[in-house]
Amino acid sequence: MIQGIHHVAIIASSEESVAFYKRLGFTEFFRRERERDVIVLLSGYGVQLELFVDPNHPPRDVRPENLGLRHLALKVDNIELTAKELELEIGTIANDWLGSRFVFITDPDGLPIELHE
Repeated sequence: MIQGIHHVAIIASSEESVAFYKRLGFTEFFRRERERDVIVLLSGYGVQLELFVDPNHPPRDVRPENLGLRHLALKVDNIELTAKELELEIGTIANDWLGSRFVFITDPDGLPIELHE
């Protein structure tokens, strides 16, 4: 049976994205260079990120959104405090369907990251 989520895979264009996820608190534990890309595995908060670093992929379309996974949501205690500690610019904080607060930021490649209380 399914026990939980093992990892989330993200295509990144540069090492800037690796540094971004490290700033968010993920720790790199594996790296392998291949002919076409670099695989970087990071862990944190009970989940693993698998970054495929390759500057040759086309950029993400914003409108209309692509089919598939929409965003990565990270649970935080306090949005404003988290943004201040990580030196992140945030937009308007909203309430989700159940009344919890959230806001979106983006990684260096434009992938939406939700900070969710």
